[in-house]
Amino acid sequence: MAVTIKDVAKECKLALSTISKYMNGGNVKAGNKEKIEAAIQKLGYQPNNLAKGLKNSRTYTIGLSVDSLKNQYIGKLVEKIEQLLKAEGYTLYISCHKDTPEGVSRSLQFLEDKQVDGIILVPVGQQADFPKSIYEKKLPLVTMDRSFNAGSFDCITSNSATGMYLGTEYLIQQGHKKIAILSGTKKGCASYLSGKERLNGYLRAMEDYQLDCPSHYILEGDYSFESGYKHMEQLWSSPTPPTAIIISNYNMCLGAITAIHNLGISIPKDLSIVTFDDLEFSLISSPRLTAIRQPADDIARETVNLILQRINGGYSDFPKNIKLPTQFIIRESVEKPQLSMT
Repeated sequence: MAVTIKDVAKECKLALSTISKYMNGGNVKAGNKEKIEAAIQKLGYQPNNLAKGLKNSRTYTIGLSVDSLKNQYIGKLVEKIEQLLKAEGYTLYISCHKDTPEGVSRSLQFLEDKQVDGIILVPVGQQADFPKSIYEKKLPLVTMDRSFNAGSFDCITSNSATGMYLGTEYLIQQGHKKIAILSGTKKGCASYLSGKERLNGYLRAMEDYQLDCPSHYILEGDYSFESGYKHMEQLWSSPTPPTAIIISNYNMCLGAITAIHNLGISIPKDLSIVTFDDLEFSLISSPRLTAIRQPADDIARETVNLILQRINGGYSDFPKNIKLPTQFIIRESVEKPQLSMT
């Protein structure tokens, strides 16, 4: 027999009106909310979103437009977002835009046609054509993961500039002066704005410590494995290779480390490495990688809270630009440079 709202009320010993208020998005006391959620979890209660939707013209669905599910970090975000939305009684539709403005436009139109209540978007660096309903705020939109400056939109990201500053500073404190960066600032790169922020963090640290940044130490990649591999080969063939490198994302780090192994370079004896993104490879790599970890769960939670707030009409703080702190994880891929290399 299906669990009803009356069963939930009986389990947590609260009035039916309190349970109904919670189910319809109203404010209830924190203690009561915890009791209700515990009862829902214990009883396996499933709200009838179809009936609720008929009352308030909602579908209790949210669209998520991302570059690709092959991106391991995005995969973590998607998993957490789906978990959080499910707990709130929402179903998630996912669409991939392949990192092109045209793909974003098609993806958003697809999700609008599904009559979702709101959309979460991982944006591209170039402006895409958004459905008119988004600009009119009839269809709430929250962007996440990448910096975005095309118009006034909510944006939830990590503070990547500070993360890169701290990573560069750590290399400097270990005695490195010849520090290169593999950035995501290649022209046309979908994550160009985020790449620029990360590059600025590196440049600020080098400037603060009065260290030179020769042009061949600043490598403009596009966040792909291939660009990491190619630029690492190019860097190591220069007359004055660096003693350390900081890399702006996971895929480029994989490419760079593959090139490093093929070139016979020893980490960290010949080259110290810090990478942005702390995913599984950082732990299974030999040596384990010193990394800048993005707060994936916190980004997902802030994004879900904000899209639900917008759906419920809360726009008094619009637009919000939230940058969450990163975490610097020290492992074994950095050591002091050899005297002959400094």
